[in-house]
Formats: sequence, C-alpha cells, structure tokens
Amino acid sequence: MKNSNRKLETIAGRLKGNQINWNQVYYFSEIAAAGSIKEAAERLELTPSTLSLHLSQLEEDLEVQLFFRQHRKLTLTPEGTRLYQQAKTMFEAGQRLIDVVSPIPLGCYPVSVALVPSPSLSIANRVLGKLLQRQEPFNMKVFRADYAELEKGLSDSRFDFGFSDRIPERKDLVHQRVSQAFVKFYVAPKWADTPFSELLQRLPLLICNAVPSQRSLAEQALIDAELVPSAVVTSDYPSTLMDLCQQGAGIGVFSETPMQRMAMQGLTTLRIPQGAPKLQDNLFVLWAQGAENTAAVKLLQEALKEENFLGTA
Repeated sequence: MKNSNRKLETIAGRLKGNQINWNQVYYFSEIAAAGSIKEAAERLELTPSTLSLHLSQLEEDLEVQLFFRQHRKLTLTPEGTRLYQQAKTMFEAGQRLIDVVSPIPLGCYPVSVALVPSPSLSIANRVLGKLLQRQEPFNMKVFRADYAELEKGLSDSRFDFGFSDRIPERKDLVHQRVSQAFVKFYVAPKWADTPFSELLQRLPLLICNAVPSQRSLAEQALIDAELVPSAVVTSDYPSTLMDLCQQGAGIGVFSETPMQRMAMQGLTTLRIPQGAPKLQDNLFVLWAQGAENTAAVKLLQEALKEENFLGTA
C-alpha cells in the first residue's frame, strides 16, 4: 500500500506545471521541427546522445510516447503532434513577449500579421512585400480579422502588427497612417457622360462583399449626397463586379490605386461618371504600445520609412 501511494504521489507531481522540465519540452519541439535528433542537436549545440537522453526523460515523465522510431527516422505520434503544436505556439508567444521588454530583439518567431479587409489592402500587400525583401527569408503568418479581432490580438501579443482603415479605439495601441487614397464610382465608357444621379436610377450599384468598408464608404457618400440607388448587386468576387461594370451593366465601386494600375496596363477602360462623389480611404498600421522594440515592428518601420509609406497619425 505504501508503494502504491508513493507511486500515485509521483505521478501527481509529474503532472504539475512546476515539475515539468520546460527545457526538455523545448528540446522536443526542436527535434520535431528538425525531424532529426542529430540536426536538432547541432542547432542546440548539444551532443545527440545528450538530446536523446532529454527526450527519453520527457517521455518517461509524461508517460507518453512522442515519436515513432524507425531506424534513424522520427515520426510524431498523435500525442507528440498535439504537444508540438501547443509547444510551438507557447514558445513563439514567449519569445514575442521577451521581445517587448528586452533591449535586444530576439526575432526568432514567425511574424504574425492581421489584415482587416479594406479598399487599400493592395497597399498593405506592398508593405508586406517590402518587408519580406529586406533580409533572408523568414516565416510569416497573415490572418484575416475584423476590427475587434485585430485590436484584441495586438493587445494579447497574438499579432505583431496589423492593417486597418480605422484608427483603433483601444488606448494601448499605436497607429500610423500608411496611405491615403480614394475609392471611386466607375462605369463603362458609354455611360461616362450620363449624370451620376441619373445613372443610379438606370443601373444597379455593384458592391464587393469582401471589402465591407468599401460598401460603407459608398453608402455614406450616397447618404451625404441624398442619393438612393435603384438596385444593388453584391458579390464575393471582385472580378465578377469588374466584368459587369465593363459590360455596362452596373456602377462599380473600386479602389483608385488598382484601377489606375489596370488602366496603365490596358486592362480596363472604365470611366468616372459625371458628378460622382469621391470616397476617401485611409490605411493605418497598428501595433501594441511598447512593441516598438520587437524585431517585427522594427523591420516594419524600416520598410515603411524606406518606401516613404508613413504619413501622419
């Protein structure tokens, strides 16, 4: 009975967080990432035998097999896969947290970026492209988010930075304007000389669901001008709306920058109708207050300044 009680106490102790050797969990995650004890040992500057011993000890402490071993090949077991996924996320978050407070940026985690759909999303894509071209290839995760998800993710250090067409409501976030552009109404050339108010009674308004802010801008502009469209066509596919607009079947609402680029390439001949209002669109980059020291935000700021993207707040 005494031996049985001692065994239960030992098992209970192993399951406590303060009894887990987190170095060994980190070693395990490096082995899983490398797919080889030898390669992971080189990265960690340990001998393969030492690393193998740590792995065996971790499996013994957790009472679970983490790898299938076939000769020199290692394959994660289902339990190992789950542990690796959680450990990877945990260590990346820890490295990002240290980056916030340390004077020496670690920068050894995937850069996590959130994008709120907006008419100026192509500008955000350009910024990311410049960022990726500044140094040796590194991992990046790009997420789609709404305004609330973006702000919470930045405050929780889940995202390194993000792009939005709105100034954040939270006071613990920093924002900087990246660009200022216009969203405009477009029609096929045959309708270019028809007054905009008349067109709204003859043609449907073409709106893309993929960019909610674009719809909001258009709706507000029409309200301000006291105009009401006779019909509205929405689509998740911008190309569908572009085709309809070029056919003369509706009034499109598109961002100015890509439209100018397409016109220069001879891909569109769309025109701005008479009397159509212009819709101003801003793109802001956001990050958590105090995150200026992180490797991700430092690289972002360098890329933005180099390309003269940054404007006023």
